[in-house]
Amino acid sequence: MGAKARTVLGRDTTAKVVAGMLRDQIQEGGLAPGTRLRQNEVAERFGVSTTPVREAFAQLQAEGLVRIDPHRGAVVFHPTAEDLLEYYEIREVLESLAVTHAIDELTPQIAKELNELIERMRRTTDARRWLRMNDEFHLKLYECARRPHLSSLIDNLRDASTPYIYMFVASRKPSDQANEEHQEILDACVRRDSKAARRAIRDHLRHASGDLARQLSEKDDERAGDDPGTSGS
Repeated sequence: MGAKARTVLGRDTTAKVVAGMLRDQIQEGGLAPGTRLRQNEVAERFGVSTTPVREAFAQLQAEGLVRIDPHRGAVVFHPTAEDLLEYYEIREVLESLAVTHAIDELTPQIAKELNELIERMRRTTDARRWLRMNDEFHLKLYECARRPHLSSLIDNLRDASTPYIYMFVASRKPSDQANEEHQEILDACVRRDSKAARRAIRDHLRHASGDLARQLSEKDDERAGDDPGTSGS
């Protein structure tokens, strides 16, 4: 490997490390929505040059965690309830379609694996681990549909929803209700009851989006209350 290739590889790896650390801070609330990320300050904090920091910002922008403002530079994203509800509205249609196709292809072995996954989700108290298993449950089920383009669309939309989910869910105890909803989805699929499976998916996504949208609105109200410019005289 030439020196140039090693330089590019090293820079790419550094950018991923910086992006990972910033991602964790954003999702865990260490960097609040609206926070301006200055390249020089971030580079100094992590002991790197500004080039991998700029590339890390680009990665985070692609994930929806950061917005690149022409005047302010990189800014931690400010989620809105409207954006979230739109994501979930589209997901409801696509995931209902996926589960309909998945039912006929769901093997006893995959059903067993999904049941075991739900049991692990019930046992864990680590919210971030639960969220990773949540994604695994849904994507593994939808892969049974054998519709790669549909699965790709769902995966992209789930990625777009992830910042909202991690912002609020990663700091709380995993949801018992969500675990039971996963079980309802799987049980309906095992029974080959497509109507019940679609209803279970719809209810699951609506409960999640409603809860998250409510928390977003409360956060916005808190920020407005803290802003002296919005208070009454």
